[in-house]
Amino acid sequence: MKRIAHLALAIALIHSAGLIAAENLSVEEIQQQIQTNQSEYDSYHRTLENEISAAAQLERELASLREKGKELEHTRQLRLNEMNVQYERTIEDPSIDINEARESYLAAVRAHKENKDAITTSYKEWQSKLLDVEQLRLSKHSLLNKIESLKEQLNNARVDRLVKEFNRQDNVTVNHEITCDRDETLGKCTDRGKSLAKQKASKRFLDQLYDGLTEAAAARQHRPYSDVFVQILRSEVARDGFSGAGNYAVQMNVDVKGSLRRTQACQLLGLDSRYCVAERTPPEVAKVITVPRDDSQINTDESVMYELTIRSNVYDDEVFIDGVSYGSTRLQIMLPAGPHDIEVVKRGYETYTDAIELKESTTLKVELERAQFAFNKGEKVQDILHGDKPGPQLIVVPAGSFRMGDISGTGLENERPVETQTLDNSFGIGETEITVADFRSFVEETSYVTDAEKDKGCAYYDQGAPVWQEQLNWRTPGYANSDKHPVVCISQRDAQAYVNWLTEASGKKYRLPTEIEWEYAARGGTETDYWWGDSVGTGNANCGWCGSQWSNIAAAPISSFDRNKFGLFDTVGNVWEWTINSSAGNGAVVRGGAWNFAPRLARVSTRMELDPEFRANYIGLRVVRER
Repeated sequence: MKRIAHLALAIALIHSAGLIAAENLSVEEIQQQIQTNQSEYDSYHRTLENEISAAAQLERELASLREKGKELEHTRQLRLNEMNVQYERTIEDPSIDINEARESYLAAVRAHKENKDAITTSYKEWQSKLLDVEQLRLSKHSLLNKIESLKEQLNNARVDRLVKEFNRQDNVTVNHEITCDRDETLGKCTDRGKSLAKQKASKRFLDQLYDGLTEAAAARQHRPYSDVFVQILRSEVARDGFSGAGNYAVQMNVDVKGSLRRTQACQLLGLDSRYCVAERTPPEVAKVITVPRDDSQINTDESVMYELTIRSNVYDDEVFIDGVSYGSTRLQIMLPAGPHDIEVVKRGYETYTDAIELKESTTLKVELERAQFAFNKGEKVQDILHGDKPGPQLIVVPAGSFRMGDISGTGLENERPVETQTLDNSFGIGETEITVADFRSFVEETSYVTDAEKDKGCAYYDQGAPVWQEQLNWRTPGYANSDKHPVVCISQRDAQAYVNWLTEASGKKYRLPTEIEWEYAARGGTETDYWWGDSVGTGNANCGWCGSQWSNIAAAPISSFDRNKFGLFDTVGNVWEWTINSSAGNGAVVRGGAWNFAPRLARVSTRMELDPEFRANYIGLRVVRER
């Protein structure tokens, strides 16, 4: 146990130091930290598997000794009976030698005692090994959260680098020649030639920007879906003129600047928009470059052109801009700044219309719909407890089948394989996590004392590892608490005591949800990592780096975010929730992620295995009521 504790402490110190420094590191330096930490995690995983196997072997050895103890006890009793018979015979025949019977009995006693001592030693070794396993599990999950935290910082650093590389300016010289239309005046032909030359300069510079990016391959892959653009700061005609064939040729020097705000960088890198919600550095102000020139030879044009991208959710649609058809989506076109009328049509769908004022490069994401459908969130149930007090609000979840586990392929090893599960009966599940007020009613009626209040307190997460603090419990979890906050700092035993009380107080069968029930209800009929999609987004839930006002600070009051499609609140993040382990393991399992854990660990299929006696200020519960 001492060896394991030292290993856990060493890793906690390594990763806490790494995280503190990571905010100021380059992309390459953070990647190196992730690689180092991942190697440590892989080693931890192998060590944990070995320790679990060793604990199982000790348990089997203990069971064998106990079986042997039953046999030895039986033998001891037989030898005692034989010796007593011999003693009784000596009453009639004093010459009978009973030494052999006595020695057999003493040997049986010694063997029995030696086995009892061996059982005691084996039991202590087994319990010690179980403690090692639990410590390793906690450290492994802490280390995993550190890795995911570094990945969050890595993506922020990638965005910073991209913004810096893209927001530069240059001067581009282009030559362009056009044929004037028969009905076109010389003035209009000149204006059209200059406009096309500026488009050509913009396109050339945009290509140069993409080619010069550190992550050029990723940027080119997402270029059709991004909203980046080139701003024309100033253009000047170096020379121009008409030929006898009615052609107009122009050479232009164009001052151009890449314009990529942080809010747009995630599109280009294919990252979740939460990494680009706010500017991390003040946006650069565009400056007009003054180029020495002969005013008599230069025609200055201050116009700005932006890129309009239109995408829709259907194929074979048709896009009209200012009444002119531009074909189907996806469409990407350079347009002058100003008002434009947009129309997207497809037979059998409602026509999309929009009037836009083009002031920057813009992407329109058009959703063409056949019809609107209302969603039934399910019946609500609330039992009355002793003293006419209302019980937890429940949502009825219908019976059904679903695929359980790491469907997206981005999860952890304990989420696999993906299996189809069927729930034959509907059930009621808590609309929200159990609150401080709910738990207080239980404590006031039963005088229940939680494990945290009895001994050792409650754990909080600090610099990469759970830290125990005796003063922490469900009343004082280490952050501002209210009746509407989810109750935390409770062990699975505390949670079980609460649902047992609900059963008695309501006359209905309450219990913790099985893992199957929990994931089915949390998915809400979806197969994505989060009930709203595969990206956690920003402000959708309270988890670490999820963009909410509580992220990495504290649990949020219940119902602070949208319901899922079954009508449940907070199935992503806020606090982990105790469930009944559906695997063959002996430990308990919490689901759902928490306010101080990385978004990847808040996915619907994520499982964290813990000792049932563990409690922390990021673990709570949700209840199930059977029909």
